[in-house]
Amino acid sequence: MEILHPSIAITINHKTFLCNKTLLSSKPLTKNLKPTNPQISISSKHPPSTHSPHHKTNSNKQNTVQFNDLHRNWNLKRILFEKLNHKDSDPVQILEEDGDWTKELFWAVVGFLNQTSRSNQILRVFDEWSSRDESRVSVFNYERIVRLLVEEGLVEVAVLAMNEMKEIKGMQPSSEIYHSIIYGFVKNGRFEDALVHLQVMEDNEVKPHASVYNMVIKFYAKDGLYDEMAKCVKRMESNGCYPDQSTYNLLIREFSRAGLIKRMERTYRIIISKRMDLEASTMVSMLNAYASFGDLEKMEKVYRTVMRIKPRVCLKDNLVRKVAAVYVENYMFSKLDDMGIKLYSRSGNTNIVWCLRMLSHACLLSRMGMESIVREMDYKKVKWSVTIANTMLCAYAKMNDVRRFKDVILEMESRNVKPDIVTCGIVYDAHGLGFGFGFDELDYWRKIGFFGDVVELRTDPLVLIAFGKGDFLRIVEEVDHTKSQVWSYEHLIDLVKQHQQCI
Repeated sequence: MEILHPSIAITINHKTFLCNKTLLSSKPLTKNLKPTNPQISISSKHPPSTHSPHHKTNSNKQNTVQFNDLHRNWNLKRILFEKLNHKDSDPVQILEEDGDWTKELFWAVVGFLNQTSRSNQILRVFDEWSSRDESRVSVFNYERIVRLLVEEGLVEVAVLAMNEMKEIKGMQPSSEIYHSIIYGFVKNGRFEDALVHLQVMEDNEVKPHASVYNMVIKFYAKDGLYDEMAKCVKRMESNGCYPDQSTYNLLIREFSRAGLIKRMERTYRIIISKRMDLEASTMVSMLNAYASFGDLEKMEKVYRTVMRIKPRVCLKDNLVRKVAAVYVENYMFSKLDDMGIKLYSRSGNTNIVWCLRMLSHACLLSRMGMESIVREMDYKKVKWSVTIANTMLCAYAKMNDVRRFKDVILEMESRNVKPDIVTCGIVYDAHGLGFGFGFDELDYWRKIGFFGDVVELRTDPLVLIAFGKGDFLRIVEEVDHTKSQVWSYEHLIDLVKQHQQCI
């Protein structure tokens, strides 16, 4: 079957109609044309030395005829599109006026109607066109029509086409037609209608593909109907459609997202026993589940597996934080540096990489380790973030190292690192602990106008997980429990002072 070439556009009333992949699975136009290269067709029968002028003449005539046919087809389509492009044009009436269309012209009209948001007219045109030749009433043509209608969201019209096929034409819909309609209902959230057609499909002994049941399982998971997911698997098996690799991977992902660890592990054992492959996204979901529940041993095992996957998997920052938090809670601080190094090899100089590496040495209270990270960042021309500064401030405050604490404050100023509420809290709490500085940092920040700014929180949550929030931030949470008011740093400090005086 022939289609329009995608690189050609026909201008109609100053509008451009592009014929593209909407003409579903149509065969190339050159499919029905004879070879245009005479040397290829002749050389299979005769050696090059036997070529004669007579052969070339016949081939040239043949190429000329093919070009004329191609030109004529384009003219026919152009004229047809001009008719269709008229306001209130009726494609059925145009078909009656033309008498008939070739397959190429019919599918070109289908593509035109689809591109111009008139897909609801396709079924009428198909009925009229197929009535002119019984051979056009085929399962293949109905499959294409139904699939196109479903893609345009016209599921009800697709159902009409399927019912017409069964009741009027006396044909049995194929599994592809049922699949398309069930997919259309699920996509539109009409799950009950999808189940009805799945039941009809099973009653008519049309074997559904596993992908159909997978769609149903996804919908059950979306509504939290996890028992129904298990029943759907049994339904698959009872209908002779055994769960495949995609089904089991889907089940593991959905169970892990719901925190159903036992069901996740049970399905994992099944897929291993059947020697099926675990998809990368499935392993990542399992890692997320174990990290969420703080299961260190199983989390580490899955994490190592994920790190070995090829092509490499880039974990999202939130998942990295979950894994890192489990290590922090179990005092495995050196693991953070290992994580940062591995992430650096995959994603380069990202904030989470240097946060992990600095936090690793800060939690170990290693001055040399933190200084080595600073030198490495400088060597690689990585700018400080407020997370890096606050991490060091927390560590030096915990070590009561006043000199280095002050050095970080001065370094923040020279590196143009703007403090945030965590910085403010660290310094405020340090003053409360009796840290003696050559000048009052809080007063200095007040003089340069920092405290008039709106409060910001730009520090990575891992820093607060590792070192805690401190008195200042805890009081702020109590005072601003509604989270509704926009505060300045000046107001927060005054509120915290008033709160402490009242205690």
